[in-house]
Amino acid sequence: MPPRNISGVTATARAFAVYALVPYLGIIFCPGALLLGFVGLLRSRRGRHAGARRDSALMSLALGLVILFVQLLLWWVLYKVPEWSRHSLF
Repeated sequence: MPPRNISGVTATARAFAVYALVPYLGIIFCPGALLLGFVGLLRSRRGRHAGARRDSALMSLALGLVILFVQLLLWWVLYKVPEWSRHSLF
């Protein structure tokens, strides 16, 4: 297996993105994934052979953004369910 060219910042951003997948509680980790993904992207631009780092940083940044929107949708549904249940016909 070839060695992977991933920096510590990018690996931490990926870990934050994975932890952000936990429903409702994961919203805590979304800002970390976004921030560290952006920092990893900036650091990858300085390096000469940072193609894998850049791809990994972009993936962490994109996943963090998508997961943040999904988490916000889940929280919105959580607060709307009681209102919807009061208006139901059953």
